[in-house]
Amino acid sequence: MSEPRRIPAETLAPMDLVDRVIALTTSLTGIVARETELLRDRAQAEVAALQPEKIRIANDYAMDVQAIRARKELIDRAPAERVSRLKSAMAELDRVLALNAEALQAAKSVSESLIRMVADAMSERAAPSLGYGRNAAPAARSASNPAGAGSLTLDSRV
Repeated sequence: MSEPRRIPAETLAPMDLVDRVIALTTSLTGIVARETELLRDRAQAEVAALQPEKIRIANDYAMDVQAIRARKELIDRAPAERVSRLKSAMAELDRVLALNAEALQAAKSVSESLIRMVADAMSERAAPSLGYGRNAAPAARSASNPAGAGSLTLDSRV
């Protein structure tokens, strides 16, 4: 079942547009807050499950905000109280996004540390044997890994 067609911001009444952006901002704030909580709990599967809805709402939000920035008159006749609520909701979204960025950076740091530990362990395991084996011959590599360690790549773009 497909979603209903999105009504362009330019065709909505100012009050309706402000109300829609408030709803989108509130929804996006809730999803980002939930994602931050899940990141702190290290619940990657649940974080991944949030992404389709987060992307959809973020895209709708971005389109409306872009339309308002391009044409301020779209909301100039909206009640001041509603515009004030929108500004408050946007400030809260900014606050929650900052916390989310911190949690994402922490998760990235932990992941990179784990990858480095694995890479170091693999390199250590593949390092040439120092010393001698039986009959004073150089120690041979193990049969389980005769050619050396496998390949591991660290990509810093998370």
